[in-house]
Amino acid sequence: MKNFKTEVLENIKLGRDIFRIKFKPQFAVARPGQFVEVLCAGAGAPFLRRPFCIHRFDGEKGICEILFRRVGRGTEILSNLKQGDMLDITGPLGKGFEPQAAQHHFIAGGGMGIAPLLFLAEELYGKCGSVKIFLAAKTAAEIPCQDIFKQFGEVILSTEDGTAGEKCLIDTPLERALKTAPAAPAIYACGPHGMLRCVAALGAKYKAHTQVSLEENMACGLGVCQGCAVEVKNKDTKYKMVCKEGPVFNAEDIVW
Repeated sequence: MKNFKTEVLENIKLGRDIFRIKFKPQFAVARPGQFVEVLCAGAGAPFLRRPFCIHRFDGEKGICEILFRRVGRGTEILSNLKQGDMLDITGPLGKGFEPQAAQHHFIAGGGMGIAPLLFLAEELYGKCGSVKIFLAAKTAAEIPCQDIFKQFGEVILSTEDGTAGEKCLIDTPLERALKTAPAAPAIYACGPHGMLRCVAALGAKYKAHTQVSLEENMACGLGVCQGCAVEVKNKDTKYKMVCKEGPVFNAEDIVW
């Protein structure tokens, strides 16, 4: 983990208030599911850093990307950055996904939970058997990078308004795939809490090893402020810090 300053290489608007920033990291290794904390500098900027999952990472080329939605003053500042502007970053932080020894791998992302899953899909592709990628949101405009995901596996879309894929929540196509899978796949998921609770239940029902990346409000990113505690099934401790001991957990370990 390092704190460093680096230039913005690219800042592109991908959809409805969705942006992708590319920068040159000062770390050589990162895992899918890990995150960085970014200082949003400028007038009216929030005091605390903002956490963003690593969207893509190429250690050989020295390129890192974050994907985010503009929702407040901090992300508004980031959305207005130009090539050559400076970023103050701490990372990589947290515990990422662990690829499992399974023949089939199901990736499930809801809303901006899609952000860390492209990095994961790229890693799993060609190394760990077949990959199916389930992406869901309220509307098609909120599912960026669909074409890039298609490079790394079969993509199944679902939206609440039916503008892309099936008009349903993500559990419908996911359970359909679980029912027909020749062997229990590994599931990797990120999204809203309600979605993850549902995915965890499906994983337990079909005996699939399920990992979830939790979306919690994180301040320090180091487990010091204890603002991102999640209740776990553990005889030694009732809570774990999402930023330090996650954000990725085995779904069966979480008290939903």
